[in-house]
Amino acid sequence: MTDRWRTVTRLERADFYADWLEASERNASIVERSPIVARGKDLVWIDTPNEDRLAMMIGEQVGFPTNGTNLCRAVVPAGRHTGLHRHGEEAIHVVSGAGAILVGGRRYDLRTGTTVHVPYFEGHQVVNLGDDDLEYVSASTMDLDLFIRLGRLEQLAPKGDNDRAFLAGLPEEEGQLDALGRRIALHLEDAPTEGDRHRRSQADHEARKNTEAAERLGHGDGSGEHGNRLIKSTHAHRHGAIYILMGGGESASDIRNGFTAVSVAMTQIFEEVPHSSSHDHSHTEAVLYALEGVGFSEIDGVHYDWQAGDAVQIPPKMTRHEHFNPSDARTRTLRIEYGIRYFYEGLWPGYFKVEHRESAVERP
Repeated sequence: MTDRWRTVTRLERADFYADWLEASERNASIVERSPIVARGKDLVWIDTPNEDRLAMMIGEQVGFPTNGTNLCRAVVPAGRHTGLHRHGEEAIHVVSGAGAILVGGRRYDLRTGTTVHVPYFEGHQVVNLGDDDLEYVSASTMDLDLFIRLGRLEQLAPKGDNDRAFLAGLPEEEGQLDALGRRIALHLEDAPTEGDRHRRSQADHEARKNTEAAERLGHGDGSGEHGNRLIKSTHAHRHGAIYILMGGGESASDIRNGFTAVSVAMTQIFEEVPHSSSHDHSHTEAVLYALEGVGFSEIDGVHYDWQAGDAVQIPPKMTRHEHFNPSDARTRTLRIEYGIRYFYEGLWPGYFKVEHRESAVERP
């Protein structure tokens, strides 16, 4: 026995440095082999204590290398509600249907196009109050939260039927903000666009220019021309239209609409007009969910087709990409970003976003 076994102590040497080198090489290889597109028609649906139907679109568990992030799709059947649970931050966008979400005990109504922020460790529950399925996409950093040992997932109540007693206990909606003044829900029709902001900025600039010109008694110095160039650069038409949801991130706008998302945010909806493409740029991980239309993306020079219901991952490395609408109808994509990206941007300028072409362009 003593010939085969020996005591190991914490003082024994371990070649952890070799493990780090191996892990580095493995990670570099894995991110180059990301599947890129998750097909909505190929999703594998599961039944959980919290949801009747839940499918992961982007995540390590379905073969996508991530920063500990995920994108899922969920369906709440008519007459049903999800369980009540709590965990790290979550961002939700309603794809179809109507109902309500309870966050921290307060009610926020949902309809197609509503975006929701669930703050860290707030109990929440989705209720279908319509006649059809309520479907939404959900993003979180669950694996990252659990990996750093600061995350928890607690099931507080199971899913179930909307019986009379359950419906009688639902509170009335008091608005879209919580008791701390944080925005929890935003309906798409209330979302500002970057075009609106650009026009306001341009009007403000023209007003300042006219005031300055009057003060100079008509002696111009070229500031108007310079100002116009500045506005064009700051608010380039990166897409046909940009609807600002939780805002922040790579947006030219600082508008956040009262949202306070940190680890995960559904920042904007990008709209591409027929026969056009977006700006050409590089950054690390983000996800697009196709809400409407058909298109394709060029990711590091490779062509990937997608359609409504699919999701596109920009892998967690500096990835060059551009999104195209070759059709005769518009496309709309929901952009999801994860805050860990900006933590590393702050550490190393090599991860800063790069604009290779700042504006969207018309395509034949």
